[in-house]
Amino acid sequence: MAVAVALRWSRGVRPDPQTPAAAWLDLVLGSACAGCGRPGAGVCRACRSGLPSAGEARPSPAPPGLGRCWASGEYEGVLAHAVVAHKERGRTSFAPFLGDRLALAVAAALDGCGAPGGARVVLVPVPSRPGVVRARGDDPLARVVRVAAARLRREGRDVRVQAVLRSRRGVVDQAGLGVAARAANLAGSMTCPSPRLRRLARLGPVLVVLCDDVMTTGATLAEAGRALRAVGVRPQASAVVAAVARRSVGGAEQAKQGRRAPM
Repeated sequence: MAVAVALRWSRGVRPDPQTPAAAWLDLVLGSACAGCGRPGAGVCRACRSGLPSAGEARPSPAPPGLGRCWASGEYEGVLAHAVVAHKERGRTSFAPFLGDRLALAVAAALDGCGAPGGARVVLVPVPSRPGVVRARGDDPLARVVRVAAARLRREGRDVRVQAVLRSRRGVVDQAGLGVAARAANLAGSMTCPSPRLRRLARLGPVLVVLCDDVMTTGATLAEAGRALRAVGVRPQASAVVAAVARRSVGGAEQAKQGRRAPM
């Protein structure tokens, strides 16, 4: 098994976090807590206990069309390390932790919007750029959203995942782009194809929550919301694992220093 897993890893294929293959890779690669660095998979209990509660987040300035959004915390420290390790380095052992944090943000969003307890909820992940999933060998955000949905179902909520959005070609990597450049890069870049919309419609009345791992300027979530509204679907809210702390100072955009948020 070891040789086969190593070969698949070299080709960019990441194992499911719940399989022996993932455990073997973490052992070989020396998995450590994203917070304190102690040996072990994911994030240790002590570092989890120090994380904040989920709360509403909004960038400043906010792009037009951005709805209300909730984050499980700021993009720094444990959350930033875990997101980068999972998304950019293929460390799938962080998926359960990130999924749990996203579930907290979704629950806070539903409560904050006054959603009825028995409402049917659909989590819609924002789409990756064409070719990104193929190049990485998997879809990190989709995995985190599935984990979040599973946790929310265990808590008694009627939650499912529907990847109804698709990203058009021509979108470049967002890393390093400012507010205006991100908005221009993403304008009109997402669509909701008819077959996917029909699958969503068959579910009947639902509350839609857009999901992403990190909110930086809010441009991605604003574009995803526009694409859904264009086909008659109104997102209830958005939820992210972490939000980059941004503010306007003297008319200039500033972001809190930390790890660069991945695309």
